[in-house]
Amino acid sequence: MKTNTVYRVRLCAAAAISLFLVACGGGDDTPNASAAPQAPATPTTPTYTIGGTIAGLQSGTKLVLLNNGGDALTQSANGAFTFATSVAFNTGYAVSVGTQPLGQSCTVSNGSGTATANITNVAVTCAAAQAQVTALAGSTTKGHADGTGSAASFFGPIGVAVDASGNLYVADSNNNMIRKITPAGVVSTLAGSTTAGHADGTGSAASFYQPIGLAVDASGNVYVADSNNNMIRKITPAGVVSTLAGSTTAGHADGTGAAASFNIPSCVVVDASGNLYVSDAFNNQIRKITPAGVVSTLAGSTTAGHADGTGSAASFSAPRGMAFDASGNLYVADQGNSMIRKITPAGVVSTLAGSTTRGFADGTGSAASFANPSGVAVDASGNVYVADYANNEIRKITPAGVVSTLAGSTTSGSADGTGSAASFNGPYGVAVDAGGNVYVADVFNNMIRKLVPVQ
Repeated sequence: MKTNTVYRVRLCAAAAISLFLVACGGGDDTPNASAAPQAPATPTTPTYTIGGTIAGLQSGTKLVLLNNGGDALTQSANGAFTFATSVAFNTGYAVSVGTQPLGQSCTVSNGSGTATANITNVAVTCAAAQAQVTALAGSTTKGHADGTGSAASFFGPIGVAVDASGNLYVADSNNNMIRKITPAGVVSTLAGSTTAGHADGTGSAASFYQPIGLAVDASGNVYVADSNNNMIRKITPAGVVSTLAGSTTAGHADGTGAAASFNIPSCVVVDASGNLYVSDAFNNQIRKITPAGVVSTLAGSTTAGHADGTGSAASFSAPRGMAFDASGNLYVADQGNSMIRKITPAGVVSTLAGSTTRGFADGTGSAASFANPSGVAVDASGNVYVADYANNEIRKITPAGVVSTLAGSTTSGSADGTGSAASFNGPYGVAVDAGGNVYVADVFNNMIRKLVPVQ
């Protein structure tokens, strides 16, 4: 037994020595193929993400950001953002706005540099788009003088309308006149005189009684909502005035010509077929007049309210300014409800923005608020401009119902300037030309103001 034990010990020792030699590279001089030297790996160039934060973007809008002119990133909410494509170490980045959100203007800060680490401090700030406000004609001194710019005078201008050539027509309400302003600011009198009346005739031989609303058709005829006469009047380019519908007797009857009646008609607009639409303020209705003078009721009833619906199932409260979009939808400044309403060609009424609670909040739909909005106009992109009368502001509504403030503040004044630095005193009528410029009848300043949108 002792001899076998010694033999086993010697075998174990020999195996241990063999393992030691293999582990230490001793023993066999043949090179080990698995231990052959490897080629050095090619260094990997690091890449970094580009991002930051967005603030002030209104809900319901979209902003497109670009990095180095590409890698478009669409954002619809505030907060952090990161571009999908990283950039290589020591490579430049440049973040810019590709597409501005409707009704807003966004700017980028910390937007460019060279990437040596992940970039997280690009800051995008969005705010309401604003406008530069200047005085086109008139001054704070009331009068009825023709002339150029501030040499001309008005007394309580309320309604404005623009023709295809860029001429502006003004319902100079307290002067009982219809005035014309060329694009150069030259003011003349188309019809009427300072004496109130309801006579048809040419130029100053015709008379009006506090005209409010105006519209111009494709042939250059001007239509007038002659409010205190309860009539709709027509003026040819030569200044010949006639009465299309209504009489001096207030009422709410449908019919033809003088057989129809209105109760303080406040605005008139014309469609592509030559039909007129009238906001019949004290009847709380929207009326329609064919070119032959046949009057019918499109929407609303004599009972004031704020119900959406079709035809007489819908209700308004003292509707004022109106404007068509390119699709034939009619927008209405529902003054008593402090809402902007929309009427389809089929007479279906809905609420675009605002609520019965007066205020001056920007926002979307019913989250926005107005105070006695009086005038509306629509541009080629479907944006609606609102003369927010009691707030002394000009507001803008995108087709999605997003409301922002274009110019003015709740403090009345007559200052020119950009955005809230400008001031109004009872803005009432509003019109927009083919170039997107907005014109405002600034009632208590006795001026016509011009707004040029800026980004």
